[in-house]
Amino acid sequence: MGTKQGVFLRESTGLVKEAGFWDAISINIANMSIGAALGTAGFTLATLPTVIGVNLVYASLIAFLLSVPQIIVYSLLTTLIPRTGGDYVWLTRAFGPKAAWLINGLVMAFVIQALAYYALVAIAGVFQLESVLPALGVNISLSTWAMIGIAIAFFAVIVLTNILGTKYGFRLMTVLTTVSLIGLAAAIAILFLTPRAVAITAINKLLPSGYTYSSLANNYKGPETTLNGVLMVIPFFALYVYPWLMAGPAIASEIRGRNAIKYNVPVAALVTMVLATVGFEAMYYSLGFRFTTEALANPNVNGIINFWTVAMALSGNYALRWFIGLASVIWYLAILAYGAIVVVRYWFALAFDRVWPSAFAYLSPRFGTPIYAHLFDLAVTSILIAVTGLFYGTFTALYGTEIGPLTYLAFVGLAAVIIALRRGELGSGVKAALIVAGALQFLVFIYLDYEFLAYPQIWGGNWLAYGVIIGAFVLGIIAYLVARSIYLRRYGMDISVAYVEIPPE
Repeated sequence: MGTKQGVFLRESTGLVKEAGFWDAISINIANMSIGAALGTAGFTLATLPTVIGVNLVYASLIAFLLSVPQIIVYSLLTTLIPRTGGDYVWLTRAFGPKAAWLINGLVMAFVIQALAYYALVAIAGVFQLESVLPALGVNISLSTWAMIGIAIAFFAVIVLTNILGTKYGFRLMTVLTTVSLIGLAAAIAILFLTPRAVAITAINKLLPSGYTYSSLANNYKGPETTLNGVLMVIPFFALYVYPWLMAGPAIASEIRGRNAIKYNVPVAALVTMVLATVGFEAMYYSLGFRFTTEALANPNVNGIINFWTVAMALSGNYALRWFIGLASVIWYLAILAYGAIVVVRYWFALAFDRVWPSAFAYLSPRFGTPIYAHLFDLAVTSILIAVTGLFYGTFTALYGTEIGPLTYLAFVGLAAVIIALRRGELGSGVKAALIVAGALQFLVFIYLDYEFLAYPQIWGGNWLAYGVIIGAFVLGIIAYLVARSIYLRRYGMDISVAYVEIPPE
């Protein structure tokens, strides 16, 4: 579709193709947060009514299978419509001007939840730092304010790097992700190669007073896998891993090369599935299912025992122990680094469509970056970090915000169906794939929404989380209606016409 004069904020985004193939894959891998999932699984297991039959390996495989329709949708639509903002563009153009108010509410719920997730990750990164330091011979106890300060500092440094130049932001994210992957591979190898007897001896030294390997392992009664147990923990993977495929598509207009645009989603998804599944299997192989499950589910133990600290304890090499410990923390920084890039692209796309203030699409003449969008990103995330740390004291308090993006992704599935039906130039194979995969994606995310709402005691159902999402949804609707009213009154322009045009690159 062509671009009409005045429909968009300007005739080109001004963004530059700075991301290569590995950058595009890395940003998706960071988006899917393997390292954080491996490190924080215990906090979720501790909230379950029972851990009998909760097998994280099988849950990972099933969660991946549920994400296959989304992988198909995102791969095809990124290839067909590679634009800044990715699924925001697909969704708004599919539903068009009449539903613009609703879709903007969903978009805002998605974007604000992303900031809540980065607050969650920043705090979790501090927890991870606290958990690995004792294994390195450093004992510290951080106050709440110190925790908040470090978490904000993590994100602030990353945002500043992105402000100084998009290429610096991409390179930082890619380096952090690559180092994280190397650390993960090393940790997995250690867990598989260490004999069980040696592993048990090392773990007994790591466990807090009053606990032993045998006491924890013998406390588990029941089978290693049940269908109910596996299904109960599927939402955990929805929190961290498989649905989060939108980072590459969100920067699609900045990716160099058609193959990088076409394959970044499936390649990243497959790499993530293998590493996440093998990571949990490595723990079961090294220490046994019964001990691993009981240790992760015990709130007195899971602050010390997790995938990363176990690998450190088993490493047997001081330098390797330090590297794995640092890599475990770097995973959280990699997540923040992708977040500082991606959320800003959504602010940018909203401003480019004139829904959000034009300052959010402003590019600094000196740095060539959307500086005001980055600063807003930092401010909101810092507030969420402080609120979470002060009033809830645990990063799991924001789990309940997940219902916002899950609903958003359900509508993206519907958008894929609408686009397939409207675009007559699509081949029959592509059209059929989008219709079937889009419909299945919608059903999967409606199911996940149900899981989060039906079990609030497990998945962070509280008024902070629900309030953030409801407030964001209302904000999105108001922002659209106000922007449309202002442009109609002052300039005689209906901004809703943007939703029948594909924006320029």
